[in-house]
Parts: sequence; C-alpha cells; structure tokens
Amino acid sequence: MKNSMALFFVCLLFAGCKTWDISKMNVKNEPLSPRLLTLEKKIEDIQNVAFVANEDRMRIFTKEVEENLTDPFGEKYGYLIMKQNIIKLSRGPFWTCPNAWTVCIAMLFGCPIAHYKHVIDVEFRIMDSKNRLVGKYSAIGRGSGIAAMYYGYTVGKAMRKSYIDALNNAFDQMRPQIQKDASAINEKLNLSGKL
Repeated sequence: MKNSMALFFVCLLFAGCKTWDISKMNVKNEPLSPRLLTLEKKIEDIQNVAFVANEDRMRIFTKEVEENLTDPFGEKYGYLIMKQNIIKLSRGPFWTCPNAWTVCIAMLFGCPIAHYKHVIDVEFRIMDSKNRLVGKYSAIGRGSGIAAMYYGYTVGKAMRKSYIDALNNAFDQMRPQIQKDASAINEKLNLSGKL
C-alpha cells in the first residue's frame, strides 16, 4: 500500500496541464476575394481614446488584417480601426468551492480550477484617407478556456486562450459581412486616394 501511494504521487509530479504557446495563436485562413486595399491598422477602446494594446490583441488583429482582410503590400488608402469592449469575463466561481473545501485534492482527480469565459463586443471601422467612415462592422465573440490538471491549461493560459478564442469568434462573424461590401469599399478608398 505504501509503495502504491508513493507511485501515485510520483506520477502526479510528471502530470500537469496542457501547454499553450504563442504559435497556437492564429486566425482562420479565409482571405477575402477581392481583398481590401492596403490599410493602416489601429486599435482603440470603445470610447474613441487611443491606447496601448496588449500583445495578444495586437498580434491577432495584425494577423487577421494582413492574412484575411487586406493586401498587406503597397501604399495605404486609409485606416482599419478595431474597437473592443469586454462585455463579460467570468471565472466560473463554482469550481473554487470543491478545491477550497478539499485543499485542492479535488484538482488532483480532474476537478477544474477555473473555467474562463469571455464575451467581447468587437467593431471594425474602415476609414478612407480623408478620415471618412467607409464601412462599419461589429460582432459579439465568445471564448472559453478550462484551467485544470491533465486536460486543461494553467490559470493564466486558460484566460489567455479564452480571450483569443472570443476575438477569433468575432472576426469569423465579421469576415463574411466585409466580403459582401469589399468591392464597394475598394471603390470608395480609391476615390479618396492614398494616405
């Protein structure tokens, strides 16, 4: 019995959470056809105040713009501005109780530590070179990430994954809307000229 308990705890030392690295942060490969003309990327908060964007938000927005929405090469014809508002961020407080009551022993048997859920309102504004609004698109994105041993992520990575999934979900909803208007937007951008 003593040996089996020791073996059990040694096995727990080698078990852990899933890994999640920066290379998993990607967007769906669905480029518009035709793509929008080259645009300068900007991120603003929902109150129209420019701010310093976090690294994940900037990276995923840049990938979406350069890989799916615009022709990334050439002279710029305007701006593509992303605004976001985090509507809801929940940690799943229910999962704290079993772990607190059992001094985290429940976690060893697969009970999640947290289940992060993001609900984000994302808006894209396309502005021409004269700062006139050419197109406006918005969507509500949802994402989730579980923090647990064996099958989940660490707490920080689960929260990060939840946020990225919510952004991608919103981008996936807006892409077809932009696709419908791509030709008309390009005409308006062309008329106003380059930056």
